[in-house]
Amino acid sequence: MIEAKHLAGLAVAVAIAASASAQGAFTAGTYMLEGGSYSIDVSGSGNTLVVKEPNKQSVYTQAAPGMYHLTNPNNGITYSLRIVDARTLEAGKVPANGAPSRLVLVGGAAPAQVDEGESERFREIAMNYQQRSISDPDNVQLWTACAGAAFKASASTRADHLAYASQMAQMLKQIMVNTAASPCPDAIPASAW
Repeated sequence: MIEAKHLAGLAVAVAIAASASAQGAFTAGTYMLEGGSYSIDVSGSGNTLVVKEPNKQSVYTQAAPGMYHLTNPNNGITYSLRIVDARTLEAGKVPANGAPSRLVLVGGAAPAQVDEGESERFREIAMNYQQRSISDPDNVQLWTACAGAAFKASASTRADHLAYASQMAQMLKQIMVNTAASPCPDAIPASAW
């Protein structure tokens, strides 16, 4: 896991260039640090990747096929993003000083048409868990994660929902005592647990 101070500059790089096919496989959307809770929005345009963090926006320029760099003018450190596949990025420093951090797609463009019946069903499930987070303050993190996963399901593809639900499952397993099963299988299904 990378340190928070490096996340602000989107730290930690790799020196290996990805293949041209990986570059074409990039999917714009929200990426979450694997095993963590930090997320960024990444979009591509020409020879650049635009990274939006809560407190700033950074433009990475292409250094090689599938590899993008940004040099921070405040500290002179060069950071990189490497496209691994359509749903995975690696972040690191140049030169590399350890294993890169992996970022996994948890959001993207919503499908052209979302089944309204399924969408409404998941919105209702989300509202139920949101209410539980208010009525059961001792478990607010648990119910909020369940509500988030259900809201994601209401507006995204099944693949995006499962990717997001898997991230929520990893986070919940770190704080739960009994991790044998999903606490909300209607929002975080067993296949994501």
